[in-house]
Amino acid sequence: MLIEAVLASGVVLPAPGPGFLRLQAAAADENAGPRELAAAISQDPAITGALLRVANSPVFRPRSAPRSALEAINMLGRTRTMATAASTALRSQCSGLDAAAVEALWSASARAAELSYAASRHTPCKALADAAYLAALMQDAGIAVILKRNPEHSALLHACGAALEAGTRALDALVGTEHAAASFLVARNWKLPADVCEAIRAHHDPKGAMRLAETPRRLAMLLAAGRRLRDGVSPDWIDWAELVEAELALDESTLEGLATEAAAAH
Repeated sequence: MLIEAVLASGVVLPAPGPGFLRLQAAAADENAGPRELAAAISQDPAITGALLRVANSPVFRPRSAPRSALEAINMLGRTRTMATAASTALRSQCSGLDAAAVEALWSASARAAELSYAASRHTPCKALADAAYLAALMQDAGIAVILKRNPEHSALLHACGAALEAGTRALDALVGTEHAAASFLVARNWKLPADVCEAIRAHHDPKGAMRLAETPRRLAMLLAAGRRLRDGVSPDWIDWAELVEAELALDESTLEGLATEAAAAH
């Protein structure tokens, strides 16, 4: 019903740009390696620049600074490369939107991705770290779609941390839609992995997440943990805390330690 409501609200889902489509086609070939992925985005300076920035971030602690798209892709791997490219391609379609709102939204998403990745490395499901990074980076992609339709509410996103999260909830209430459902539609439209799409759809719905299969359920929990590390103990986190501790062994003590470590690195 939420998805039908988003579609009925008149929002227009963005189409992937040519750079992302070339990368997606290369990534779909199991025989393609980093060299083929780098060639696919060789004519897209925005994606290339984004990959280099992410690969050089303190979160991934590179032994030596990557200096080319190929070196960045070698370090990030396929899934995080796709995540960065998808986010960059989507952001490029935000021209005309309130610049402060777009910057706040993308900065928060990038930070959530870094922290969801870090959180996953301290759980029994370390193998989900890259998928968690992708899902976290795209979990609020639907907000940009909603703002395209309702730009008068952009000031709600002139915030950070828990205040920004509250702004997204207020935006949903004012326009009568649900950004998680819109984000799911964007992710599905861009052919992201099904488990990532399902986790995005449930990222503000703990009860719904518990009805999912193990992988998307755990991804949704890792998204919640990433927001907890980014925003502190917010109303959003309270509904997830017990579930995340029970399944992923991320208790408050562990999360506080991760938050301190992440703040120092940032």
